[in-house]
Amino acid sequence: MKKKQFLVDSLLNIISAALPLLILQLVSYPLIARALGGEEYGLIITLISVFTVVSFPLGNVLNNIRLLRDKEYKNENLEGDFNPLLVGSSFISILLIIIISFYIDSSLSILDYLLLCLITVGSIWKEYLVVTFRLVLNYKGILLNNIYMSVGYLIGSIIFLYLEYWQIIYFVGLLFSLIYIIRHTSLHKEKYKLSTLFKDTASNGVSLYIANLLKNVLSYADKLILLPLLGPVSVAIYYSSTILGKIISMMINPVNSVILSYLVKVDNISIKKVVKMFSVSLVLGAVGYITTIWISPYFLGFFYNDWAEESLELVYITTATAIISVLSTVVQPFNLRFNKISWQIYMSGLHLFVYVAAAFYFYKIDGLKGFTFGVLVAAVFKLIMQLGVFMLNYRRSQTVKGSKGG
Repeated sequence: MKKKQFLVDSLLNIISAALPLLILQLVSYPLIARALGGEEYGLIITLISVFTVVSFPLGNVLNNIRLLRDKEYKNENLEGDFNPLLVGSSFISILLIIIISFYIDSSLSILDYLLLCLITVGSIWKEYLVVTFRLVLNYKGILLNNIYMSVGYLIGSIIFLYLEYWQIIYFVGLLFSLIYIIRHTSLHKEKYKLSTLFKDTASNGVSLYIANLLKNVLSYADKLILLPLLGPVSVAIYYSSTILGKIISMMINPVNSVILSYLVKVDNISIKKVVKMFSVSLVLGAVGYITTIWISPYFLGFFYNDWAEESLELVYITTATAIISVLSTVVQPFNLRFNKISWQIYMSGLHLFVYVAAAFYFYKIDGLKGFTFGVLVAAVFKLIMQLGVFMLNYRRSQTVKGSKGG
């Protein structure tokens, strides 16, 4: 890796991720909360979690598999597989979003379902097609794409004030993003056919999808579990306490994407480089934690005044969870690149078990605060597990070698 270019790309990707995130967290979500109130807001946050859990893993998996196997397709002069998988994923997502949304809120209108389907499919296509920039390490392209999406979110937020359909915010943002990406890629024009590599690609995709689905379910399980346990108001209180920590962590998380994009171009990496990257992330995480704790009273008092006091009681724990999750994310690309993909399923499954067990155990002891602590325990476990798996593989080989996965 060229250090200077890696740092520049990491910075560009951090800014890219921060822009739409800040618009949603500082403009769109507070508008929804003020317009509709705590109970409705808590329900909408749960539906947003479902939309994200359904759409993001499908698109992101195709993105990563394309990144990991693109060289092989080019070497064998093959085309196909990915667009059929993209269309299939879109149909699966429509079915899932309708069923799960109906279970959460059976009072949704036909227009609600239509908009949910549109933003879910749009998100899958956006997540996959943006790989066109990652393939050539064009992080300026990703930045411009996210600027378009951020403008779309702002326009969507203004439209929401008149129509009060929260899905409009995502719809306009994704529409702007897709218009930009389609103007700069030909991936959507590839043939809708299956190649000789389809079986391996689909197999790797399924394995990585299961792992990513488990990971994303865990990322949003807090809202999905809290809704039936304590109701939508508690979801609003809990979610508000996590916002700043999520902003800090999601601004650091894009480094993960850059790391994997560079790792696919090398066959080995020294342990010193891994330790250095983890150490830098640790320092950034510590600074992020202190900053979040300091800002939180002012932030929550301004944006979520109705339940700011209750949220502040949880901020110390939820922010620690977010930062520790970031450290796990930094290690993950090395496991994804240099270990079999099946390891991702084993780790995600074990993490899910510990998450549910710890969350429910501490919930019974101390309600919402106990639940929050249980999530922190699960995050610590995941970090230890990610480091353990990487070190185990490194000790076996001494020099970490690339694996095609399986």
